[in-house]
Order: sequence, then C-alpha cells, then structure tokens
Amino acid sequence: MDVKHWWTDYPWRMIQTNLRETDMADIDAEAYAQQLADYGATVVTLNAAGIIASYQTKLDFQTQSPYLTGSSLMEMIEACHKRGIRVIARTDFSKIREPIFEKHPDWAYRDKNGNVVNYNGNIQTCPNGAYQKEKSLEILREVLTTHPFDGVFCNMSGFLVVDYSGVYHGPCHCENCKRLFREQYGLEIPQKDDPGNPDYKKYASFKSACTKKYRERLVKTIREINPELAINNLDYIRTESATEIGVAQWQYSASSNARKTAGPLRERPADNASVDFMGFRYRDTSVSAPQLALRQWQNLANAGSVSLYIMGHLGNHRDQTALTASKPAFDFHKAYEKLYAGLTSAAKVLLVNRPVMARNDPESYGWIRALTESHIPFDEMKLAELKPELLHRWDVVILPDLKKLTQEQAEMFDAYAGQGGTVLSTGILPELRCLGICEVRNSWKDRMSSVFELCDAEKTLFPRSAEAHYIAPGTTLNEVAFCEQTQTYLHLIPEHPFGPPERCYYTEVSDIPGVGVTQYGKGKGVCLPWLAGSFYFNEGFDNTLHLMQDVLHQICGLPELAPGLHPSVELVLCKKAGRFMVQLVNGSGVFANSYFRPIPMQKIELHLPGMAGKSVKALNGGTGVAQSAGDALIITLDQLNEYEAIEIF
Repeated sequence: MDVKHWWTDYPWRMIQTNLRETDMADIDAEAYAQQLADYGATVVTLNAAGIIASYQTKLDFQTQSPYLTGSSLMEMIEACHKRGIRVIARTDFSKIREPIFEKHPDWAYRDKNGNVVNYNGNIQTCPNGAYQKEKSLEILREVLTTHPFDGVFCNMSGFLVVDYSGVYHGPCHCENCKRLFREQYGLEIPQKDDPGNPDYKKYASFKSACTKKYRERLVKTIREINPELAINNLDYIRTESATEIGVAQWQYSASSNARKTAGPLRERPADNASVDFMGFRYRDTSVSAPQLALRQWQNLANAGSVSLYIMGHLGNHRDQTALTASKPAFDFHKAYEKLYAGLTSAAKVLLVNRPVMARNDPESYGWIRALTESHIPFDEMKLAELKPELLHRWDVVILPDLKKLTQEQAEMFDAYAGQGGTVLSTGILPELRCLGICEVRNSWKDRMSSVFELCDAEKTLFPRSAEAHYIAPGTTLNEVAFCEQTQTYLHLIPEHPFGPPERCYYTEVSDIPGVGVTQYGKGKGVCLPWLAGSFYFNEGFDNTLHLMQDVLHQICGLPELAPGLHPSVELVLCKKAGRFMVQLVNGSGVFANSYFRPIPMQKIELHLPGMAGKSVKALNGGTGVAQSAGDALIITLDQLNEYEAIEIF
C-alpha cells in the first residue's frame, strides 16, 4: 500500500527566498508570509542553518547570524503555516566561517598544495571531514527538532572543485581523503580530474561511495526526526535553470530539467527553480523578463509545477522583473491546480541521458532541439534509472552517443526492440544486436570535407532532405559494416579538396553508409554512425534537422502532430484519468542569447491520431475548435500568446 505524504499530488508553487544575513534584521514574519500567499506560493524555501544559522543556535561550530533582531525563524514558519504554505529549511554544509576553521583546520578541503579555498571568509569543507560527516547531522537535529519545518533542502553537498568565480582547485588532498583513498586502493589521489588517468576511475568510485554514505546518514537522521519531512532529491527533485556571465544560455533548460526530474510518471514534485539573477556576480539583477516567463511556462508544461528563486524576499526584492514575469504562470497554475495534480506524460519517445548531462554532451542537446522543434513530445531519463518494465511506455527510444552499455543494458534494449520497439542510436554501440553492426572499421574525429550523398532512389524515404542531395555530418564519423539483413542509406563522399573554388570537387562516392535500419524481431534498430545531434546543436543548419526529421518520421514512424507549426513552439502531450492535455509554449522570442516577448501566433492546427470524436477546451485565453478526420482529432487554436493548455475529453 502506497503511503501518502503531504507532498503527494500537492499543488507545488515554490518560491525560494535566499535570505541574506542582513534580511533577518528587520524581517516581519506576517508580512513575509502574506506576500508569499498573495503571490500564490504554496511552498517556500528559506535559509535556516549551516554556513549561517538564522536562529538562536547552541552549537559552537555553527556561526549564528548577528542580525537576528527582526521576527524569529519560528515566527516566520508559523505565519506561513497559518496561510497554508509549507516551509522547507535550506541548509548548506559545504563551507564554514573563518573563526570556526581556525579552531578546526582538519574540517577543510585542501588542494594538491595543501591550500584551503577561502572565498570571502567562507572556507570550503571536505565531505570526509568531521564537520560534514558528523557536525552537520548535529545541526540538522537542532534546527529540525526546534522548528516545525515541512522539508529540508541540503545545498551543495559532495566534492566541490570549482569556486564561485569558476576557478578550478582540483580533487581534495586533505589528510582524511588521502588516508582513506590510500587504505582502499593503495594509491595517491590524482592531481587533477582527468578521466584519461588510469587511476581516476578508482578515484571517481571513491568519491561516489563517500557521497553515498554521507547521503544515507543524512536521510536516516532526518527520517528519525520526522518521516514527514520532504527531502530534496528524494521526496522532491530540485534543479535550477540559471544563467552565468560568459556562459551560453540554453533555451530549453527548464523543459529538459523538468522532464528529467519529474520522470514520465510524475511521481514526485519536480522543483526546477527559475533563478532570477544573472549570475553569482549580479545577485541583485534579474535576467530578461521574457526568459523568466518562458522558463515558468516550460516548467508547467513539462512537470506541472512552477518555481522561482530570488535573493532576499518578496518584500525587499527591488528588481521586480522576476516577480512580474513569473506571476502569470503562478496564477494560471493556481486556477487549475487540480487539473495538473496527477498529470503524467503521454509521450511516445524517450531520450536516454548520460549519467551527467552538461554542455559537453552536445549530442543530447541536439536531439532535444530536433525533437522540440519537430513538435514531438518526449521524455528524458538517465540511463542508470531506466528499467526494462518501463520501456513499454515508448514507441521509440533514442540513445544519443552513449559510448558504452553494460551487458544488462544492451540486453534490455535488444529485448525492447524484439518486442516491437524502435531503438535509434547515434555514434556506435556494437554491443547492441538490434543495430545490426558487424564491424566498426574506422573512427574519424577530424573529417573536414566528407559528406553523405542522398541518391535519387532514397529521396522518397527522405523527403525533407531530397532537394539538398548532400548531408553534412560534421567532423566525427564511423565506418560501420552492417549485417546482410540491414538496409543502408546514404553514401559517404570521402574527404576531398577544399579551399580555392577551383579545387572544391570530389571524384569518388564510397559505399560507406550514413544510416542503417535493421529489422529485429517485431521491432527495429536504427543506427546513425555519426553525431547528427552534435552537428545540429553546434551549427544549427536545417540540412541536419531535415535529415533527423526524416529519420524520426519516415523511418521511426512518428506522426507529425503539428505539420505547419513554427519550430519555436514546444508541444507537450500529457494525460490523466482517460483525458489528455496538449500544452504549447511559445519560444519565438528567443534570439541567440536574448529573450524577447514571443510573437503571437494565429490559427494553429494540431493533428492527434487515435483521438477522433473528442471535445476540446482551451484554458489560457485561446479558443480551440475540434473536428475529426479518420481516427485523428484536428484541433484549430485561434491564437497562441506565451502559453496555452488545451484539455481533450
């Protein structure tokens, strides 16, 4: 029997108020809580303990805020509870203040030269030091037994190697870490994070084990105090959509974060915080209002929740950009919170993520772009989280350059294909039988002028690419020999002269294929032995996108749900109790790194197979008209502004 906790199907509208020390000097508990209630928040995260204690602590290894002259932390919690707002304690045990460090130097992180990281008087601690391993649990016991919190958010745990300025300091070389690593592996800690170092894999396992043990102790402590305390990354999953100066912005940050954290079943609240400030240097200055609004609508569409992260609190946050931009999404969710409770994904495509997805994974980001811009609803899951019993939910599973699978994982995907699913893989995964790879003959990472030719006989299968005739694959290519039963398409034109126009021609077309399709049991495997996603993400040419779309629609058999819709509109399909909901997010205001108000779009037409005879209702200002054509439901929406949700019943 499933246990129902307070956060189960809870209407999650989060505001994280990162309170500075000085905010506690004049804070008014009643005003603080009323402003949250007026905004529509149902959950608030506020600073409680760790680096700075926002309450009267009795522990001499925790720095108490010297500004506790306004309302107490207890009064703030009680005022929120009176208004039906749940309160989550924000803690951070990654750093200690200088006076505490001077008494306990063995608690600190050390670089390879034995130096500590002192950032404005905050000393970085080590997960293997007594502060994180033991004292942090004592702090939790104190604050959680003296204050009626509803949950805990533990910030920045684990082995930190980069400071707030982005400076890299390398693995921890404190005496505790060196001793433990030597005891376990008989080795010295690597000088830097280098996967090419043969000992680094052992060090990575060491870090993972240390972090896991600490997490287990932390969870056990909190559960002993109160099993109804929601714990981040366990009972609710928190991520951030943030910006940082000098880093290219990812327009689908909120959508992707929400998909990954919520999961296809939407079993736990997915709290993807839209961070209002520009970066660590500009904590008081908000990003562009349309960017904040876009993130909130993306959150809502993909996870059913909205979340805002500001410095200070609503009463003293002087830059109103975030508050104004996010409010419509909060209002809309409040109006339809019952409809969004229990809403699950109806996507038929799964994009499998690597263990850690970052900007060094352009292949995944390219496929996120291609799927979104093709209006194909999809889910995202980490490879390690995927179980065989879940795979039947999807018609197509995409493996974007995953590099390597375990035997169990390969058998899982092969079984899925054998039972009728389609596995689409890029790069090379010879361990997957469903892909029909017999041999990998060559792997190139520096092809500068190689292209694929699309012959006339293949153009009916690749209609979007037919006029191009040539497909540019980028610099990373693999020569794969497929098995006899595999159907192959595209033909590689090997590297040839480029430079002066007089010398830019080829004389040879090889038989090296660019696409392999293998029937496998009741399903099939589709292999692109090159990195279409990476090339599209990095360069953005429609030449690549059209080929990816042909593979998705023509080969994988995915229907076109919105054939005439602009690619900047994101389409999400969800379901609940026999009803469906289409959500549309208008991203037409994105231009490079700038975000402007989206351009309103008129007369949008959607084609939803298998839904003929159903009725529709637009919920956010638009008007939807439905008619049937065969087994499909044709929905015409008169206008799309920032966001629309269309209920289908």
